[in-house]
Parts: sequence; C-alpha cells; structure tokens
Amino acid sequence: MFNFIFLHNITKIIYVNFHFLPIRQAIKFPIDVYGKLRVVGNSGKLCINGNVRPGMIKLGSQGRDMFPLDPVILDIRGSLCFNGPFYIGCGSTIRVEAGAVMSIGPKSRFGAQSILFCEDKIIIGSQVAGSWRCQLMDTDRHEISNLDTGVLSPSRKPIVIGDNVWIGNNVCINKGTVIPDNIIVSSNSLCNKNYSEVSPFSIIGGIPAKVLSSSKQRIW
Repeated sequence: MFNFIFLHNITKIIYVNFHFLPIRQAIKFPIDVYGKLRVVGNSGKLCINGNVRPGMIKLGSQGRDMFPLDPVILDIRGSLCFNGPFYIGCGSTIRVEAGAVMSIGPKSRFGAQSILFCEDKIIIGSQVAGSWRCQLMDTDRHEISNLDTGVLSPSRKPIVIGDNVWIGNNVCINKGTVIPDNIIVSSNSLCNKNYSEVSPFSIIGGIPAKVLSSSKQRIW
C-alpha cells in the first residue's frame, strides 16, 4: 500500500479521469499517473475506445529507474484517442493542438522523455514500441519560403505508423512520415518520408533513414 501511494499521484489520477472521461469510464480509473503530471491544456477531447480497465493508460510509468523523475506534460486541446492499453515514460510530453487528431493503437508504448507533438494528425498502430527520447512531430512549427519562387512549403503533414513497429532510442519522426507494419527503426535515426514501399520485417535507419537490412523481426 505504501509503495502505491508513493509511486502514484492520487490527486492527478482523480483529476484526469474525471475531467476528460465520461463518468461511466472515469469511475474505473483507466488513466494511471506515476509521479508528477503537468496538465498544460485541458480544453480538448480524450477518449478511450474498447474495453475500459483500471490503469490501462499509464502516464510516467516507464524509465523511472534510469531517468530523472521529471513530470509528464499533458497538453490536450484537440482530440486524443486511445484504442487500448498505452504506457509512456517519465518526462514525456503529449501535445495535441486545437483541431488536431492523435490516435494510438492498443499495447503501444514510448519510453522516458519522449515527445508526441500533433498539430494535424498522428496515427499510431497497435504494439508500437518506442524507446526513450523518441520524437514524433507532424509539424515544422514554421513555414519555409523558397526565395526563388516565393512558394511556402507546408508546415504540417500527417504521420502514420503501422502495427508492430519498433522504434529505437533518440529517433526523430518528422511530418509526412509513413512507416508500414513490422518495421524496426534503428536508434538515432531521422524518418522524414513515406516508407510504404519498404518490405515488411525490414530495418531502416540513418539520417535520413533508409533500408539497412531485411528479414528481421523483433521478438515481442
């Protein structure tokens, strides 16, 4: 009992469940909070689809044995939907801007100090495993002008990550990235394009990421 009280932020558990969820779901306390949590924006929608169970969404649970116990930052002004259990580590940020949509598949997780930043649309499949310090941003935050033509490049494009994708630590996934099912992304890589033509069970990596190997599968 003492360990539960020490690790879990009871006040924030009550707040996030009853603020964001309908009462029939909130009373089951599906959102669990480990340590500190900063709710920066709360005007958006958070939904849980499917079977709702206690503690199925864990905020700040990963990486507490390796990283400083920095707070998770939750900034929900758009729509965030969980389609099953989801874990994210301490010191991480989930930010969904107004009008944006983030959808996360069942049994997906990200390690400590990860950033999920959505201004347009981010779709994450089932059993996506991200290590620590992963960064998903579907926006550049600023437009870039071509000085010769005056054309502005789009600052936002959706990110789509398929099922059973393993993402190594310190991977940056930029706007417009599409990663198909059953892909491994090696550590310290930059993904910035549509990889749909990559064969399943391949490893991609590098800056920018390209195919490194094939016929490889993570053992879950």
